[in-house]
Amino acid sequence: MSRSSRREGFTLIEVLVVIAIIAILLGLLVPAVQIVRESAQRAHCQHNLHQIGLALHEYKTTSRAFPPAHVSPYAIPNQPAPPALANQPYISWMTRILPGLEQQNLYNQIALTQWPWWQYFKGMPATPENTINGAPLAVFQCPSDRRSDLTMMYGNYKVALTGYLGVSGTNQYALDGILHVNSQVRERHILDGLSNTLIVGERPPSKNLVYGWWMAGSGDNPYYGTTDVVLGTGEKNAFTGQKDFFRQGQLEDPNEEHRWHFWSLHNGGGNFLMADGSVHFLMYDAAELLHQLATRAGGEVASVP
Repeated sequence: MSRSSRREGFTLIEVLVVIAIIAILLGLLVPAVQIVRESAQRAHCQHNLHQIGLALHEYKTTSRAFPPAHVSPYAIPNQPAPPALANQPYISWMTRILPGLEQQNLYNQIALTQWPWWQYFKGMPATPENTINGAPLAVFQCPSDRRSDLTMMYGNYKVALTGYLGVSGTNQYALDGILHVNSQVRERHILDGLSNTLIVGERPPSKNLVYGWWMAGSGDNPYYGTTDVVLGTGEKNAFTGQKDFFRQGQLEDPNEEHRWHFWSLHNGGGNFLMADGSVHFLMYDAAELLHQLATRAGGEVASVP
């Protein structure tokens, strides 16, 4: 009686078919994983903004006004410095809300009335690594920004950055938003309504990491903090002379084109914090709406979709 031989292994065709199936499955899986990751990062970013919103309101409750973008040591036309903060130049709005972000100990380290850059942690050697400016804070960083821990060496000093800028209004000269230079905006000043007024938005630090420092920032002349700690929704680009708007940007930005407008590392738009503490994701086709939402008392008939 004959015994049938048992075949071992796979034929070349079978191996190719298996490889093709695996390739198809991977092709389907990778985009799905990327979508899930982006969704998680966007949600994390929204959580950061929500925490920032709570801290802003805690500051407003204590101080009876929202914080200024920063206080200028120079005279601002029709905009005197808040009396209680007049001797605290360039300290950012982010520094002022640290207690509301469970960073009271860090806040206590900062000498508010001294030059804000290059302060050192008390009791530690005065080395570049020990600058308070260099302390990275996750709540100020969008998780989609993969540039290390978002710190850089500026000369011999360590500096930490932020992916969130206050909304100064339509532009740095208009002073028509909530967080602008020398501002002391109270809730009663926001005639357009808290839910219809922007207060913080996304814009990654510039490619060279020189703009977007969380502790203090002056920006370029006239040093109103623009592109550094705050930004308007229709700033005039100092290089092109053109008014910019909410649109897609990119990190590879040798001409510093994209530091003059709000944008994010999320797909299709960016997260924004409203003055009532709510957070919304706005698409890039909402540039005109963003401009209307930037004013605190512009009388525009505009609301978040």
